[in-house]
Amino acid sequence: MGKRKKVRNGSVSQTNGKTKNKFLKEPLYKNINRIILWLAATGFLAIIGDSTFSFFTGDVHVEYIKPSGRGYNFKLINKSSTDQVIKKFRISPDLDQQFVFKITDNVIGEFTEDGVSIPGGSVTHMPAYEYKEMDGYVLQAHSEVDFRIPPLVARNYMSPESMVVFAEFSTISNNKYFAKIESILAALNFRKGEIRKKYLVADNYWTPIGNGKEVNAIKSACRDDDQFAKSSVCEPYNK
Repeated sequence: MGKRKKVRNGSVSQTNGKTKNKFLKEPLYKNINRIILWLAATGFLAIIGDSTFSFFTGDVHVEYIKPSGRGYNFKLINKSSTDQVIKKFRISPDLDQQFVFKITDNVIGEFTEDGVSIPGGSVTHMPAYEYKEMDGYVLQAHSEVDFRIPPLVARNYMSPESMVVFAEFSTISNNKYFAKIESILAALNFRKGEIRKKYLVADNYWTPIGNGKEVNAIKSACRDDDQFAKSSVCEPYNK
């Protein structure tokens, strides 16, 4: 009784009822994998990924708001219809560039053979890079959250005059089935696993830099400050 015959255009084919039952009894994620792979092979996945599926998952944006003391206020916005878990959020410097910081308070320095020595020495750290408080935060569907990033430099008498930094974050749906689909789409390059936004920070104001656009922090500082432009650092850009 497990088998039945189907007649189609004069030909006879057999369907095994056990095979159908096996498909129905398999874990849901295995069936989802098969569907996703089929959609990828037929080209429909790209269409779904760009339109319908984007309505449900992954539509999270970051915005710079304003300075907050020595730190900075940011906002994460979830425009999707599912709760999103912030897997990580980091502020990191562009290590391929040099930075310019300014002294904001009176400090006592010492002249040495290598130049001027400031209190605490020439090495410090970046508190903003160590910020991890948003990791694991569940951002509700169609909601937003404000939070404060620590300073870009630990010295309380310094602030960034010109530097390029990245705001990097990644999210995943709080629904385990949507999360599985998102992971597959990311593996197939139909969904960004990590979003990276580039900023030029000048006088504590964060200006977004478009994708693919190169901005040199030192060149920008030389352009904006005529006194700094007279320094030897700016000689390559004054020609």
